[in-house]
Amino acid sequence: MNYLSPSSDGGINLQATLSASSAMSTPDGSPTPHHPITCTSSLSFEDDGRFGCEHTEVPPGDIRTQYCIDHSIALLLIELSRAL
Repeated sequence: MNYLSPSSDGGINLQATLSASSAMSTPDGSPTPHHPITCTSSLSFEDDGRFGCEHTEVPPGDIRTQYCIDHSIALLLIELSRAL
């Protein structure tokens, strides 16, 4: 499945792509369980490693968060390589 989401400038919308690729969805389309990376509200990353949105927070070392960070770095490298 291709989760790449185009941006208005013809590139890749990194946040939308990351959100789509990391969300586990029910048949009606809502992500479960809610995770900050899938949220459109303000995000925060605390000094102690906690990551959260306005609705929930995950502890330091959360595997889904780490996967999303790794994925976002990979997408960023894809975008940067397009500029070469």
